[in-house]
Formats: sequence, structure tokens, C-alpha cells
Amino acid sequence: MKKLMYVFKLGLFIFGMTIPATAQNVSQTEDLAGSVVANNKTRLSYEARGCITGLSKIALKTGTATAGQMLVELDNRAAKLAVRTAQARVNDLEDALSEADFAIAVAQSNVTRVNEEQNFVKKEFERTRVLFKRGLVNETALEVVERSKLNATFAVERSEEELTRTVSARLRAKTALEIGELDVQGRELELESLTVNSPFDGVLLNFEPKIGDCVSAGALVAQIYAPTEKNVETFLFVNQLFDTVEGGVTVGTKVNVKRVNGETCPGIFSLISTEADLESQLVKTTIELAASCAPKMFLNEFVGIEILPIDR
Repeated sequence: MKKLMYVFKLGLFIFGMTIPATAQNVSQTEDLAGSVVANNKTRLSYEARGCITGLSKIALKTGTATAGQMLVELDNRAAKLAVRTAQARVNDLEDALSEADFAIAVAQSNVTRVNEEQNFVKKEFERTRVLFKRGLVNETALEVVERSKLNATFAVERSEEELTRTVSARLRAKTALEIGELDVQGRELELESLTVNSPFDGVLLNFEPKIGDCVSAGALVAQIYAPTEKNVETFLFVNQLFDTVEGGVTVGTKVNVKRVNGETCPGIFSLISTEADLESQLVKTTIELAASCAPKMFLNEFVGIEILPIDR
């Protein structure tokens, strides 16, 4: 807080500006000073450990990146091999699942066949039993047909058991395939973690990797921010915020941000802190710069702030 207030006062000195003593004067055009900061500065880190084998020369040269652009690539030979091995295993499991499907089809056909045989044997048994009652065949002939009927029943039961086993085997094959596919996804994620890509179009800060450097997971690659998303941080006295009826500053109050070379950029107060410094009674505020001119502003640049009169 003290450091920011020092910067604030230094900026006032540079621009030769004064701070109004009362909130009544806020409705008039006033001058403050502040510094430009990035609105959304994002940290880029390595997700895995390894040695750098690839770099974006364009990003190193220009200090900028586009969404999805490869910035740094770590040695990924082992990771690529792991992905290919896992994929080969999936191909083998897919073949096993196809074989299981074929086995089910065969078992279902076998069940159909033995059921038809059983129906034929049942009819034959009924005909033989009628002939036996009429005395046209002896008991031995009836026993032979009855034994055939019993064997047909056993065959149906065995075929249905085999069908159940093949269905269970297919379920196991399908589960194994799903596990194999998950393993491939895991290997692919490990491979992706060896590459650092830009999350959006932006400007890179502290981007200084070198081929051959070995890094650890979590180490800083760079920071990135969108050039169109910049703010100005400044301070206001508490009494400048009290009386909104007389024109006190509020969220949404319009300003002109002035550079040393005379250029201006419109903005609005987007955030007012809820805490004031005990000694100075200064409150930290944030001004959101217009996206059209924000890219021209340098980070940490001292700027003047002209508070525009409130339209009534």
C-alpha cells in the first residue's frame, strides 16, 4: 500500500497535478496520476519435468503469442512411444471384442440348432410312446427314444450355458477395452503435458527458455496478458467518494487517461476498494481502459487521469 501511494505521489509530481481537497470540486475536471497494469496477467507453468527440445522462435523474437501456439516443447520421445504402445494394446482388445461377438453369434446359432433337435426328438418320443401303447413297438424301442430325448435336453442346457459364458466373456472384453482406451487417454495427456501452448492471444513476459535446459513441473515458463485488457491503478481521497449527489467518483465515472506525449485514452472507474489507508485516507481505485487504445499503453507507464464532469 505504501509503495503504491509513493508511486501515486510521484506521478502527481511528474504531471504537475494536484488533488482536490473537497468532494464538491470532483464535479469539475480534475487531474490525478496512476500507472498502467495488466487486467488479467496469467502464469504459464510446466506441467511435467523434462528437457527443452523445441521452442517457438516467433514468440521469442516478437514477445507475443496467438491462442494455441506452441511455445515450449519438452523431450517427448518416451511419451510418444507410450501412446503408440497403449494404442496397439487397444487394437488388440478391439480384436478380442470382435472375437467375443463372433463367439456369441456361434453360441446363439448352436442354441437354436439344439432346440430344433430337441423339438424333433420330443415329437419322435410322442409317436413312439403312442405306438408302444398300441403294442406296435416294444419297451426297448421306447427306452431308446426316451434316452435320445434326455440327451437332447442336456444338449440344450449345455448350449445355453455356453451362450452365458460367451456373453460374460464379451463383457470382460468390453471392460478391458474401456480400460485400454482410458490408458490411451492418460498417455495422450502425459504427452500433451510436455508442450506449453498459449491459452489466448497475448503479450509474453519473462519468456526466456533455452534449448537443452531441464525444468521441473510447476516452474515458470512466462506470463501472458491480453494487450487490449489493461487498467490504470490510482488513489482517491475518501471524501471524493462520499457525496455522489455533488459529483463524487463512483464505479462507472468516465475519465480521460493522458500520456506524457499528449495522447489520451478513454476509460471508466471499474473498481473502488472498500478499504482506506488509515493515515492518508487514500482509497485504491481501478480504471478500465478502452480496448481500442489500451494496446498502445506500456505496463507500469505513468499516466495522468482527467475525471470528466458527470452528465446531468
